[in-house]
Amino acid sequence: MRIISGKFRGRRLKTVRDRSVRPTTDRAKQSIFDILSNRIYFEGICVLDLFAGSGSLGLEALSRGASSVVFVEHSSTARNVLEENVRSLGCSQQVTIVQDDVFWYLQHTTDVFDLVFADPPYKLEGIATIPNAIFYAGVLHENSYVVMEHSKESMVDLDESKYDVLMKPFGQTTVLILRARSCFCNRLKSCTSADK
Repeated sequence: MRIISGKFRGRRLKTVRDRSVRPTTDRAKQSIFDILSNRIYFEGICVLDLFAGSGSLGLEALSRGASSVVFVEHSSTARNVLEENVRSLGCSQQVTIVQDDVFWYLQHTTDVFDLVFADPPYKLEGIATIPNAIFYAGVLHENSYVVMEHSKESMVDLDESKYDVLMKPFGQTTVLILRARSCFCNRLKSCTSADK
């Protein structure tokens, strides 16, 4: 696995040797970032990488100019690999790593992001609820993007009153590119805090 573009272009990343962790292929990652590059100016954005694994997606965004990435990963094995990748790229000052359950994190964070990645295990209980969980966590502002990968056999709840939806198939994987049409704020968060 490698960084495709940006200041870390060509740098190799270590992957997690764990069958429950399924890294995004270079082909899928290339397509995801080609699509995003036509919609997002990466310079200075804030990124959230959920079910981060080795950190491939968040580190790619950082390489392309993101100012910061928060990685959320429950597995200690994956966290160790992620930390090693961050150290090898020398970008620790731009990175926060949270070892916790993703749904717990979404319920408790007060941060707002421009771009959210979610690459959960395909057999994760509650995988269908992830787009709504992200929306109602208040971590998005209007026009934030969410990129989610899931098995083509999984049924995922998509509310087109909340998101503009683009689906891209890759073999057994479906990639969702979601643009928030509105944002959900509670009293602890502000939709405008991430506005550029």
